[in-house]
Amino acid sequence: MIKRLVFTLCLLTASTLWAKTAPDCLNLHVIENAPIGFNNTGGQPAGVHWEYLAAIEKASNLCLDKMILPYPRIWQSIEKGRHDGGIIFKSKSSSEFVDYVAKIRRVKIVVIPVKGVEINSYEDLKNIRIGKTRGTNLSEQFDQDSSLNIIELNTYDQATRMIDHGRIDAIAGSALVLSYQLKKLHALNSVDLTHKLVLGEKEQWLQLSKKSKHLDKIPQLKLAIEKLKKNGSFAKIMDKYYGNEWRVINQ
Repeated sequence: MIKRLVFTLCLLTASTLWAKTAPDCLNLHVIENAPIGFNNTGGQPAGVHWEYLAAIEKASNLCLDKMILPYPRIWQSIEKGRHDGGIIFKSKSSSEFVDYVAKIRRVKIVVIPVKGVEINSYEDLKNIRIGKTRGTNLSEQFDQDSSLNIIELNTYDQATRMIDHGRIDAIAGSALVLSYQLKKLHALNSVDLTHKLVLGEKEQWLQLSKKSKHLDKIPQLKLAIEKLKKNGSFAKIMDKYYGNEWRVINQ
């Protein structure tokens, strides 16, 4: 009887603690796109941003609940306050419904041609078929240029396979993600990385929805991010997933 009572009290105590701490956790997304966020061969979540958030959680002493989400679902969810936020590119269109916590990294946005296709200037893009993932914003000029033959794809995997089969002449997107996918799918020999066209730069920021109940935690998150950038923790995570080549590709 006493053992049963003690067990019941322990359960009640645990339930009470969970009820108090759970609302203090931030629900943050990780974009579903390797190597940013994916399930590894063991079925466990992994990726650059997954580990970024794990490092931020440890450095800030805050509770961060991470979830992998497809890119198209992220913005609507943030705008409506269904989750608190996550790491994503900064953009003018989203500024009205997010608060910017801290910049993580600058990333080059590029168009990489297949071998044999010359891209010497932006004008050359008008004569080729360019693949990019659906819903991604690359640059204002590129996104609004109706003269370009842009083929929207569901994933980078699909884009690289289309390159191998000669169905597109170039692929556009983040230099880091493109280089990863091309290497993963053994498509590096099919493209010309040295003649990529840089469309511009985008900044990865940790962003929180203006409807988040955790905006008061922004100072803690910002301090943690600055610490991790300074001590090289983010760079080590990049090396793990991209190898040292990312430093050259993202120049």
